[in-house]
Amino acid sequence: MVAAGAGGRGAIENKRLVEARANALLIVPVRGALALGGLAAARALGVSPGAALGLFAFGTGIVLFPLLTSRRRRLFWAAVAEAKPLVEEALTESRLRTTIRAAYPSTFGLTILMAIALAADPELAAFLAGTIAALGLGAAIHGAEVVLWEQSRGRRLLLGPDDVYVK
Repeated sequence: MVAAGAGGRGAIENKRLVEARANALLIVPVRGALALGGLAAARALGVSPGAALGLFAFGTGIVLFPLLTSRRRRLFWAAVAEAKPLVEEALTESRLRTTIRAAYPSTFGLTILMAIALAADPELAAFLAGTIAALGLGAAIHGAEVVLWEQSRGRRLLLGPDDVYVK
């Protein structure tokens, strides 16, 4: 947790931070595999190739555009601009825990909905597979931006529960 320190500056007390680049990039192959698996399953359940790809692309587009223009995205970069220097050593989350944290709740929820849709309406499953692909593409774009930001400044971004830190 972040506790208030002298002068209103936060101090990290026994809290693991998350590497911003890992948070964005580790989930990309997971989402990609789930999306392609859902698309393949929809095809195997009888959705025609054109319909499956069209629904997949529609699901991707309808989610990706708002994702890339979201308020949350703007708030992240505003927080980066105000990032606090990390003056003390802090532990970082493991790669596995970071990936699980990035998957919850969006990837888990959409995957469950996609699995249900495969049984009830494979066309809907192809659309939902596209929405998962959009989350993966959004994470890849965000991850690339974080990597470029870090490389241009020779610094690393770490995410705390309430703050962004620079190391």
